[in-house]
Amino acid sequence: MIKGFILAAGYSTRLRPITEHIPKPLMPIAGEVLLEWIFKNLNALTTEIGINLHYKAKKIEDYIKKQNLPLKTFYEKEILLTGGALWNAKNFLKDSVFVVHNGDIYSDANIKEAAKWHIENENSITLLVHDYKPHNKLIVDKDGNLLGIGNSDKSHLAFSGIAIYSPHVLELLPEGPSSVIDLWMRAIKNGFRVSTFKIKYSFWFDIGTPGDYASAVFDKLKRNFTSVYIHPSVCGCELIEPEGKIVVERDVKINKPFKGKNIIILPETEFTPENDYLSNLIIGKNFMIPFETPPIETLTSGGSDRKYLRENNKVFCKWEKLSEDFEKTIALNRFFHEKGFPVPKILEVDINKKTIAFEDLGDLTLYSWLQCRRRDKKIETIYKKILENIGKLHWGISKQAKNLNLLEFDYSYFRWESNYFLQECVKALFKIDENLEEELHSIAEILSKAKKVILHRDLQSQNIMLKEGKVYFIDYQSARWGPAGYDIASLLWDPYVKLNDEIRVKLVNFYIKSHELDEKAFLEELSLCRIQRHMQALGAYGFLSLKKGKRNFLKFIPDAIDLLIKDLEECHIDFSRLKNLVFNIKKQIFNI
Repeated sequence: MIKGFILAAGYSTRLRPITEHIPKPLMPIAGEVLLEWIFKNLNALTTEIGINLHYKAKKIEDYIKKQNLPLKTFYEKEILLTGGALWNAKNFLKDSVFVVHNGDIYSDANIKEAAKWHIENENSITLLVHDYKPHNKLIVDKDGNLLGIGNSDKSHLAFSGIAIYSPHVLELLPEGPSSVIDLWMRAIKNGFRVSTFKIKYSFWFDIGTPGDYASAVFDKLKRNFTSVYIHPSVCGCELIEPEGKIVVERDVKINKPFKGKNIIILPETEFTPENDYLSNLIIGKNFMIPFETPPIETLTSGGSDRKYLRENNKVFCKWEKLSEDFEKTIALNRFFHEKGFPVPKILEVDINKKTIAFEDLGDLTLYSWLQCRRRDKKIETIYKKILENIGKLHWGISKQAKNLNLLEFDYSYFRWESNYFLQECVKALFKIDENLEEELHSIAEILSKAKKVILHRDLQSQNIMLKEGKVYFIDYQSARWGPAGYDIASLLWDPYVKLNDEIRVKLVNFYIKSHELDEKAFLEELSLCRIQRHMQALGAYGFLSLKKGKRNFLKFIPDAIDLLIKDLEECHIDFSRLKNLVFNIKKQIFNI
């Protein structure tokens, strides 16, 4: 049996004045509360979890009760430090191995694996560590056993704020306040094994200062492929014109329009900005705290293997290796600019570094813009701008590009996409092996014979940038000749975005009338393209989550499945085997 213990008694003075209103364990991180995140991580190991309280204890206790968190609380009349906190809870901890987690650490570290290793190796104490300069102060031997603490040539590891203890070390604790470092040193002196386990994680933050807190919040945005988080309870979010990252937590009211870049507004804040432009601020009740951002910023890359950095008002895209896509990005950028299709300008190309520098269009994608509830009319207006530009690409620029060297969306490529769906989603994620040869052949056969135009080919909301009322298209290097309905399906039936059907119908009609298309023929093409696109998207989500370790893509699968079910129900052709398969997948979604 394993138990957990959360350290949450401290005053958090470095985070004042925030912590005068919100105790550090209750700090919000783009919609989730730090304490709940820590609890969830420990709860994967055990249901027996304790927490020590002192500063703003009632506020934390009230939250625990409100959220019905099964935590056993240990109140301290005075701050006992970590060693004293364990001594105070020794009757709870004395009969099992226990994990101690600092209440200001936000991470997805592999604690479960570390606990298993601790038990198998019969350690007395296992410190979960990482290489984190300049906090590398642990001195260890070649086997990873702790020798001491200090700055020396041998100190190359940092304590992560998480440790695992065997219960016999509790006997080494004095009554009253004591340092946990003293416990480690006393354990070594008594011949107990104090070892280190190098953790793995995709993120780790010590939320000790306003800057650290902002970094943790903005990193969560990046992991969720957005630059904006708006809690559903917010009033007035449409008054913010984002020019960078924006986070607005629960029960906030905005009273006046402003432009904002790198802004966090804390819960229950009523905010009337005094300036039209604000940047690099944490805003709370009657206070604003500035923070600095790093000169080089890592940007979200979604499903791409390419790396994106922002420096000196340029966005640098770095390829792992020179490829056809690298050359196509440059060639297509030149072609699109010549034809007036809005893509970011290329400012520099460094073939040796496999890097292209683009103009900086900011952080606001269509996906991020839609994180704030918008009126239908505003949504229609933005989408019509997008459709006007895509229509120009489809039915204008395409006529001027007969010699453009682009691949074709032919029968084999349609079948590659549908097989991608079967292999990476149906089989890999849901463990279903299904033969849909006849139906998938039929879809590919019909679409491969459709009239072909230049497609963006990945026209979803994260590949459309908004800046100063204009739209721009990114990630266009997979453009190819194919049926126009594929781009329209990608845009208007995007699993990332919940558009209502009334808006979809208006926008499809707008596109058809703008280009005088045969309505019946286009709607039939569109119905098959919707099916095809959602199979491709589901294959991508499976591949990226399982093969590339980007687990956040799993959250889009339920919406993509619902869209595919609707596609099949509304299609003019009955694909009964595919429909049955998708209904079976829907029943299994909770398992992923």
